Amino acid sequence: MFMIDAARRIQASMRGKAGIALASLVLAAASGCARAAPATAPAPVDRGGAVRAIALCTTTEAQLRAALGEPTRDGLFRRERILSWIIDEDDVVRYLAVMLDARGVVVDLVWDIPTEIPWTPANQCAAAGRGTS
Repeated sequence: MFMIDAARRIQASMRGKAGIALASLVLAAASGCARAAPATAPAPVDRGGAVRAIALCTTTEAQLRAALGEPTRDGLFRRERILSWIIDEDDVVRYLAVMLDARGVVVDLVWDIPTEIPWTPANQCAAAGRGTS
């Protein structure tokens, strides 16, 4: 609105074609300065690095959600809770699946292996004497 008022004042103060041309030039220059700076894209998240940082018997569901976002799946295998994420979808789909104990701690995981290799989740922490569930 300010630029329109300014242009009208300039046009009113100047008579003739030269004045209109100058007013148009001033208006064009002013509108060019009013453009917002382009938004910068957020830095990409290193989801593979977040997966490699998972420590059995230590990493929690809350930490995974903070690092990877909401899981693609949140379900049960027998009576055990399994969360999974699609991490990357280039030529090969890379996924992460974790088994959680009752406290929400990662007790087993599978990451980026061929789907031909079956995963039978088992509490690796109970086997090592480092956790219960």
